[in-house]
Amino acid sequence: MKNDKALIFLALVFAALFSYWTFNQVRYYQSKEKAFSNVPDTSSTFTENLADELTPEESDQTVKDQAGQVAGWVANDYKQGDISSGMYTVKSGDTLWEIAEGVYGDGTMWVQILDANASQVGYLPNGQQALIFPNQTLLIP
Repeated sequence: MKNDKALIFLALVFAALFSYWTFNQVRYYQSKEKAFSNVPDTSSTFTENLADELTPEESDQTVKDQAGQVAGWVANDYKQGDISSGMYTVKSGDTLWEIAEGVYGDGTMWVQILDANASQVGYLPNGQQALIFPNQTLLIP
């Protein structure tokens, strides 16, 4: 019985201290300036801040062609049969997905093209291997 009361007392003390601690993790003073807060400043959006930081030419994630120029890009829209198996020269706007649609009629089969050309296909800024350039020659299985 004594142990039960002690456990209940400790649980109540813990609950009170935990509530006090969590309440004080995020707080604002009522004065004109914030004295302490774990809440981020939301006065501007991420994209507004990003626009001030980077331009396409300065970004370390800007895709450039083999000559070092910023690559302009407009997607191609291939239909099955537009591209045949064999050697294929990449055109501006091509993606492995679009090429797979042109060959197989199914963009999800782009991985087969990647597997056949793994040593020639570069990596995107997100780490995915899918970067191709205009005038690059790919083997289409």
